[in-house]
Amino acid sequence: MSALVHQICRYGSLCLILMLLLTACLEMPADPAADTYIPVLAVSELELGQNRVPLGIIKNGTPINDPAVQPHLRLYYLDGDDKTTVQHEADAVYRGKGLPVGLYVAYPTFDQAGAWAVEVAIPQADGPPQVSRVRVEVLEESLVPGVGDAAPSAQQPTSNDGIALEQLTSDSEPEPAFYTMTIDAALADEKPLLLMFATPGYCKTAVCGPNMSIMKKLYADLADQMNFVHVEVYPYPFGDAFRRGEFVPTMQEWNLTTEPWTFLVDADGIIQAKYEGGLTFEELEPAVQQLIENEE
Repeated sequence: MSALVHQICRYGSLCLILMLLLTACLEMPADPAADTYIPVLAVSELELGQNRVPLGIIKNGTPINDPAVQPHLRLYYLDGDDKTTVQHEADAVYRGKGLPVGLYVAYPTFDQAGAWAVEVAIPQADGPPQVSRVRVEVLEESLVPGVGDAAPSAQQPTSNDGIALEQLTSDSEPEPAFYTMTIDAALADEKPLLLMFATPGYCKTAVCGPNMSIMKKLYADLADQMNFVHVEVYPYPFGDAFRRGEFVPTMQEWNLTTEPWTFLVDADGIIQAKYEGGLTFEELEPAVQQLIENEE
């Protein structure tokens, strides 16, 4: 069942909600009175090297948002002769502040492509940790532009084309500055770039709005030091495109099939960080500051 859960989270944006429907099918603790914790990997792909792995956690059938929970990850390589030795370990840090459900983010390293088991241990106050395993596939190379790659060229529509803001974004309170530059123009400007693909009005994961709020907060402080570009995931009219499942061409040019995504790009046009799904200010702001400092 764990492998099935991972596939749902990989190909559908509502994995945390769908997990509620699957909870009854999963193996429960021997003690029926004990709390049941089920981890969900909220990531669409994994690749060789270090990965950002956000987790959601279901407790007794309900997603939690509890900073006291401290998951620990152990990785096992399943395509080799030794399937029982821990290859890497990582703690997951709480990153759920301001999000509708809690996220716990780890940065484990996968040193070989192929099948892996991700073991998630959740400590219990009055007993041993609850342990679950999820089978995942690690790619030789990410399908999505990754750290160290040149940011792909794109010329999405902007307000400079005479297009009204309400046709460029589903954000009910848009920041006009996010829609004045194409990605190509931002890359040519020789400044760091925060690029976000999100759809605040039609987000399947309910984290696009919070992510946009973080982007606006960073813009208010750093507008003179870097560029900020938001790409709406769906073409206008957004509702019709959402129902058809039609993405804007820029999503295809960046090989994105889920939302939201956030990228930090340096002044030379090289991607320095990427984030799938929900974010918090506490996670993103230090990375943005480091990006700016590296240009000084």
